[in-house]
Amino acid sequence: MSLLKLLCTWPVLCSALLLTRLSAYSAAPPAGTWKLTVYQSSSELDLCLVKIIAEDNQRWRATVIARGVPDLDLVAEKLSITGRKLVLTLNLAGNSYTVTATMPEQPAVNILYGVFGRRPDMLLPVILERTDQQELDPKKSVRQSPANKAFVEAVGTANQERQRELLRTLLKQHGENPIAIFATVQLITLLADIEGQTKEIQGLAQDALHLAAKYGPALEGNAAWRIGEALLNSSKNQDLAPTYLERAISLFSAEAPASFRARLHKILAKAYRVSGQAAKAQALMAKIEALERQADDEYRRSVPPFPVHPVQPRKEPGRAVVLELFTGTQCPPCVAADVAFDAIGRTYSPTQVILLQYHLHIPRADPLTNPDTIKRSEFYQVQGTPTALINGKPTSGLGGPMQYAESRYKTLLKLINAHLQAEPPCHIDLQVRKQDHHLDIEATVSGYKNMPEKARLLFVLVEKEVRYPAPNEIRFHHHVVRAIPGGHEGFALEKDKTRQSVRVDLVNLEKDLRDYLNRYARETPFPDDEQPLELRHLRVIALIQDLATREILHAALADVPD
Repeated sequence: MSLLKLLCTWPVLCSALLLTRLSAYSAAPPAGTWKLTVYQSSSELDLCLVKIIAEDNQRWRATVIARGVPDLDLVAEKLSITGRKLVLTLNLAGNSYTVTATMPEQPAVNILYGVFGRRPDMLLPVILERTDQQELDPKKSVRQSPANKAFVEAVGTANQERQRELLRTLLKQHGENPIAIFATVQLITLLADIEGQTKEIQGLAQDALHLAAKYGPALEGNAAWRIGEALLNSSKNQDLAPTYLERAISLFSAEAPASFRARLHKILAKAYRVSGQAAKAQALMAKIEALERQADDEYRRSVPPFPVHPVQPRKEPGRAVVLELFTGTQCPPCVAADVAFDAIGRTYSPTQVILLQYHLHIPRADPLTNPDTIKRSEFYQVQGTPTALINGKPTSGLGGPMQYAESRYKTLLKLINAHLQAEPPCHIDLQVRKQDHHLDIEATVSGYKNMPEKARLLFVLVEKEVRYPAPNEIRFHHHVVRAIPGGHEGFALEKDKTRQSVRVDLVNLEKDLRDYLNRYARETPFPDDEQPLELRHLRVIALIQDLATREILHAALADVPD
């Protein structure tokens, strides 16, 4: 398993815990060499040795002098100490992680607890330990403690009664180990669907929050949030959820991203509603709306996190390049592809490069998915997300987190530029008229010769921008496919000229999409209650595609009048 997976994988809770040990102070309290030890559910890791040096003007400098994993791309970026608050920023494989700890009032105290993470929903408890070591032994840097072994055994047990027994034993034997936080959340998740477990759940939660508080308010808030969400998703103890979600909100500082705070408030509002406290839920709406606006502004300012330079279009229209992306709102590796896709939309004119984004239920339920996006993925035999195609031909290597987005964007630029000079094999005249809630779409295809036998005219209806704060932190989704009017088989081309029309009833389309999501939700829960189905700012695309080879030969677009 890679180091990033070691740090960021929580087998049960999809998170990780990090622990750093910090020993007795010298004359200049934080100065010296410190060992950073990471505790996660499956193993312990001596990540690195950090040397801290006092500089002038009460400033500090940190340097990574040894790594538990050889050749690990890890450096110290910044260290600040304000009052009793220590903040150390580490760059790990291009990602910035922050260690935040509170120094004790008495210098003689030799353990300093804190948190480590990139964002509030991925926080890890930490301890830094003063040491005389100058090197770390790679053979001993990764190890499995008795608590790790007990947790792995418990969560790997299929029988829930036996799993509960093993988790209770773990908590008795290793109650002060941070693994106890993992174990508690998992045990509460199992107990929450059983009648008569309220007292045990409350006792477990109290112990876990007391342990988490040792590492600071942010980790206590994180644990409270996870407990609250586990209870909210239960069948027997939903009434307990608001208490822990309220506590979580009170513990996270205003410095936490607005998107995360909005997410917490929305979860609390849902908890109020299901526990019969509708007035409290309604009272949160103004706060949620304000946080959402702030989060939208933060997102638009920071994404994409690299410069985009528009390309001048050709004087004479050429063959359109069609970029299709299959993605998912619960797909973390789709982030780089999504952001690169959006940047392409800012680079080329809409008629030069036509964008189509299809959502799939990969890895989990996605409210932007519909039967047509699924059928289109079957046509292309898509095996996973993200998958991108240019003019019907698959590309590769576009996945990854946000920091890979610029690299993926540059890859797409090269691929697209190779197609831009091609001449169109036909002319497409596309017209769209809107009358009340109906769209009348008509395409005339002409000027073609020797078209493939399986060349077909297809129509695609997209929404140019959908606002949906997704679990993978993409807030705005572009060129989202809502329907393929006229069907996936398309319309055959006539001998010299083809004219074809279709009509779309937007009211019926919205109803069909909502009915589909509701049916799907009965089998597989969505991450939230949102169904983003405004169906506004629409665009129609006409494709000429060879269904035999899947190659897209040409395309045109027309915006729907608002």
